[in-house]
Amino acid sequence: MATEHMEGRIIDSYLTFLHTPLLCPQLVFWHLLPLALFSATMFRLTHLVALFITLFASLNALVLAAPHHTSVVKAKRNVPLSSSDIDTFLDAHNVVRAQHSAAPLTWSPSLALKAAFWANQCLFKNSEGALQTEPYGEHIVAGTGDFPIRAAVGTFIGDKDQYNPAKPVLNHWTQVVWKSTTELGCAISKCQNVIKQSPGRETLYVCLYNPAGNVIGQAPENVQV
Repeated sequence: MATEHMEGRIIDSYLTFLHTPLLCPQLVFWHLLPLALFSATMFRLTHLVALFITLFASLNALVLAAPHHTSVVKAKRNVPLSSSDIDTFLDAHNVVRAQHSAAPLTWSPSLALKAAFWANQCLFKNSEGALQTEPYGEHIVAGTGDFPIRAAVGTFIGDKDQYNPAKPVLNHWTQVVWKSTTELGCAISKCQNVIKQSPGRETLYVCLYNPAGNVIGQAPENVQV
């Protein structure tokens, strides 16, 4: 209120001054100079404020128009991963890979971030390539009750016996042991009713692999039984 009142007084004084006789040009100049400088400053500030508001509105519109804007408005369901959780994800994979002459995977924060984004949607389906332009491998599993990391990764290797080197059929296990895959990133979310057969509270796991495994025609050199 004080600022508004001060601006009102200056405008009133300025208008009154213009209606007074001009007795001395130098006097008028030195009286007008502060007012001119103030007016110029206020003009620049007004334009800066308008520019800021325009930019803010434009950025806000871009965020709302982005295809992933639901992550802004949805409640976060991701479970923060500790260093111990990351080690468990890696160990659960690498123990199996070592049994099939595949080098150990390393943790990728970038893949983990993308996995967290998808896990936060609580959708029990593959992302179908929506998380990055380059191909990537993907495993998703959900379970009720006590469903720790090793149990989740255990479901990825559960179809090992279905693999036949003579007639390779690619599955979850082949991605886990795929030799040319070098990076892993996983995420966990607490979700509700993602399993239609058993609605309730579930733990959802998403793991991404880079480079992608399960490439048709490349199983012989990448999968060792």
